[in-house]
Amino acid sequence: MLPRSSYIIAVLTFLLALTACGSADDENSLTGAFNKSFDESWSTEFVAGCVTESTKAGATEADATPVCNCLAKELGKNLDGISEKMNPPEAKLDAATEICLGDI
Repeated sequence: MLPRSSYIIAVLTFLLALTACGSADDENSLTGAFNKSFDESWSTEFVAGCVTESTKAGATEADATPVCNCLAKELGKNLDGISEKMNPPEAKLDAATEICLGDI
């Protein structure tokens, strides 16, 4: 039987190895899977909210949907992490809006 300290070291080594497996960009890692899932959910919710608010402001759903999809795509490429997606910086919103309204 291993001494208690050897057991603890073995468990800690195993846990360290698990956390080192995969990067945030690797969809097969826990972090990568979470990030991918969050990004997909964020994009879907962003578009839905954008279309809803645009139609409240007088746009038709048909007009708002492509602009909102474009905004989600541009912001998704340019926002850094969850915190920016939850509260996008004004400059990045403005830049995405300029790109997307220019595409219409």
